[in-house]
Amino acid sequence: MLAVLNRAVVLRAVQCGVVASLCAVAACGGQPGTAGRGAESWTHVEEVGRYSLLGDVLDAKNLSGIAFLSDRFGLIGADEVRDVQAVEVSRQDKTLRVLETISLVRFGSEIDTEAIAAEGDCYYIVGSHGTSKKKGERQDNRYSIFRLKVDPATGIPGGFKAGSARLPTGLQTASLAGVIRADPVLGEHFGQPLQQKGINIEGLAVRNGQLFVGFRNPNLGGFAFVMEIRADDVFGGGSRPPYTLHKLQLGEGLGIREIVAAKSCFLMIAGNAGSEPSKKYGESEDYEKDLGFFLFRWEGKGTEVHKIGALPKINGKPEAMAVLEETNDSVTVLILCDGPNRGRPTVYRIS
Repeated sequence: MLAVLNRAVVLRAVQCGVVASLCAVAACGGQPGTAGRGAESWTHVEEVGRYSLLGDVLDAKNLSGIAFLSDRFGLIGADEVRDVQAVEVSRQDKTLRVLETISLVRFGSEIDTEAIAAEGDCYYIVGSHGTSKKKGERQDNRYSIFRLKVDPATGIPGGFKAGSARLPTGLQTASLAGVIRADPVLGEHFGQPLQQKGINIEGLAVRNGQLFVGFRNPNLGGFAFVMEIRADDVFGGGSRPPYTLHKLQLGEGLGIREIVAAKSCFLMIAGNAGSEPSKKYGESEDYEKDLGFFLFRWEGKGTEVHKIGALPKINGKPEAMAVLEETNDSVTVLILCDGPNRGRPTVYRIS
């Protein structure tokens, strides 16, 4: 009888050990039998290479958005134009080659494109939804968000003709202005200058049809904001689509400068929430010269974020990011900067 009991105790201990090991693996984001550390333990940011951006690049010193539809095709955008550009990606040659320029609006001001995301056969492009940084002026095209359907085989819209005055088929245009203005938290900051905690969108991600809109400002008590809203509701014509406003504890003075959906989490670039002072706005809240830029991880819910680390100091503002590769141990991203000519496309490994 004692031997039977001893065997039962041993068996129970083995079972508990197996369960504990499986739980530990799950907590690290890996699979049974792998040694992946998981996204929650990423603490290192390392520059590991460069890409070249080839062709006639519009507004080449103000690039602010990038997304990949596939391993072969992507889209880039810049602040001070009304167009985006389809690019062909070569991971072997480490190049992005401009294929076509695609107009999103025909007339009026710049869109102030701040972010691009991609899912399925669609790109999503968002304007800042804020006033101009220097003079605080309202320019209508800034308050736009677009959904652009493309042919996955070519990376450009079906039936597209280069040089055509017509807007591409498969282009839908909407705005988040009504939702933001009516929000009890964000509404009072709508239409205010960036130097005074005014609304400014700079990040956009998409996952399973849900858009995640990242705000550079306002930062309120150390919290930055992400609006989660269904893409079909945004482009469905309704005036008040449902949404969730997430509060992220980034820290005082930090705003979201980019957000992308990785497999295991969301990655964010954070930097100054405020903008440098201008002639009209001589003082600026939430702005610190030479503050730098930082990478954060967020699970997609809750207020907690994990600070991965600072991006190596560069001559420019890293504002556009796309995932190149993700494993259990690391994620590799391509980042474009506002400032350097052609965005200085740089590859970083996060581990």
